[in-house]
Amino acid sequence: MFKGIRLKIILGFVFAIMVAEISAGLFITLRTVSTYHSSFDAVCKEVFDEEMRKTLTDTANAVTVQPGAEGEEAIVLSEPGPVNAENLKNIMFDTKLFRESSGMRLAILDASGSCMYQNDSGEFYKNSRVTEEALKGNEALSNHFSAKTIEYAIPLKDNNEVRFVIYIRDPMTQQNELVRRIVSLFAILVPASAILMFVIALFFSKSVTAPMKNLATQAKKLADGDSSALSPARGSDEISELTNALIYLSESTRESSEKAISEKTKTETILQNMSDGVMAFDTNGNLSHINPEAMRLLNRKFVDDITFNKFFKEINADITIESLQYMPSEDATERQVTIGEHTLQLSFAPIPQSAGEGGVIVIIHDITKHEKLERSRLDFVANVSHELRTPLTVIKSYSDILADTPDAEPELRTRFLDTISSETDRMARIISDLLTLSSLDENTNYKKPSEEIDIRAEIEGLVERLSLTAKKKEQELIYTPINDVPKIKGDRGGLERVLTNIISNALKYTPTGGKIQVFSRTMYNDIIIKVSDTGIGISKEQLPNIFDRFFRVDKARSRDKGGTGLGLAIAKQTIESSFHGKIMITSELNKGTDVTITIPLPKSKQ
Repeated sequence: MFKGIRLKIILGFVFAIMVAEISAGLFITLRTVSTYHSSFDAVCKEVFDEEMRKTLTDTANAVTVQPGAEGEEAIVLSEPGPVNAENLKNIMFDTKLFRESSGMRLAILDASGSCMYQNDSGEFYKNSRVTEEALKGNEALSNHFSAKTIEYAIPLKDNNEVRFVIYIRDPMTQQNELVRRIVSLFAILVPASAILMFVIALFFSKSVTAPMKNLATQAKKLADGDSSALSPARGSDEISELTNALIYLSESTRESSEKAISEKTKTETILQNMSDGVMAFDTNGNLSHINPEAMRLLNRKFVDDITFNKFFKEINADITIESLQYMPSEDATERQVTIGEHTLQLSFAPIPQSAGEGGVIVIIHDITKHEKLERSRLDFVANVSHELRTPLTVIKSYSDILADTPDAEPELRTRFLDTISSETDRMARIISDLLTLSSLDENTNYKKPSEEIDIRAEIEGLVERLSLTAKKKEQELIYTPINDVPKIKGDRGGLERVLTNIISNALKYTPTGGKIQVFSRTMYNDIIIKVSDTGIGISKEQLPNIFDRFFRVDKARSRDKGGTGLGLAIAKQTIESSFHGKIMITSELNKGTDVTITIPLPKSKQ
């Protein structure tokens, strides 16, 4: 009974009445105290008017005088003293202040501060600020709101010389008694009112919560599919509005559910009939969907034992679901595996958490025929490169001989020689790159013994060598090692070739005055090398083809700068084959390009 909103209503009522009564009691108490203080001040002004002040002054200064004999001066029988104090006391006791208050204290002091009269024991008049002020000749009143007593003192003077001081002290007995009675009254009134309000709120809350409880019961039936559990309400109160809102929500939910089922059926039909294989995994790596084409390509009849990390490790895909979760959701990672006679391309696309529970979609594409064609093309390029090496040697020899022949005109000979030499160097680079790619494809280049590589030293040396090129274009080439990078073993020449190509590209395609930054760091179990420039950038349309062989962003411009279109293809092949790493490029046109190389550390260094 005392749970939920009903308890809140009861407590709210009780709390409200208690706060109201306590506030009223506090107000009355403060008002009483304020009125008492104001009343004292008003009575003092009323009592000590001009006439009373003159009477008191005359009484204070009165002396006893006896006329002298004829021709003699009058004889003063007594100076102002106790008689005057007694007369002042009689006058004060006859005033309103002492007639209406039995607890008022009075002290009459002489000019030295000695007490001539007091109506109560104890030196209550001493150590008082108002007494000190009155002895100095100033009327003083202490009537602070928070003070325990009220004090008033008035000096009685004779020719500006203080004769007596009348000191009045009110211990506020009447006020304190009245406040005590008010507090006692409210101490009884507040609990009694709280109990009464509790009983009233108990019945009132039931009239509010009973319909809501009934509505909740009907809503549960509605959620279970009983559409007749609620009928439209005709009232205009909040319960009626809530009932109609629930009916509307139920109808909307039913329509949305039917649409979702329809869309799910369409999606499943599409997936079941796709020519590519599709697999879906949740964030824990458990298989949630697989279509028949994926089962055929993977040569699987049963899929109950498939989990992401275990399965893709078995087929040598070298990927984990944890690594995908750190990638931007719009990116995809690709792997190529061989299962039986099929070469499969696996595309991994993380599902954003905003789209639901998240996970990973894997698209499986059979590229067996494509691989055969690619392999044929590579063989052709390798054969052509080998055939071109001999005529290139002859062309180079002739150009050298021509340079030594004095018969030709110097200007014409120089121009021919420069052209032949430039074309020869460019073709030599193409042949060298083609041979490198061919060697990488056949994995023959990595049969060399591994060398120890100090990546930081390699980058520092390379940046130092290329700094002259940067200075010629007024560029800023900076290397920033973020943290220590351990030494690794591998193809040192291949890594140097990759870094040289990437940094050289940054220098080539960054305008005069631009900035090229190189970073290195160790993060988790990877070595990361990043080259960032402020160059011309690459458009989004061209970025996916950037690692294709012979691909150039701007063919004419690349030829002018000596590019062959094979550098990035060699870099990607070298990093993936020799170091089992990966290379990624992000770029924005006219803003710059970032190239990131990730090399996993050997297990012994992790």
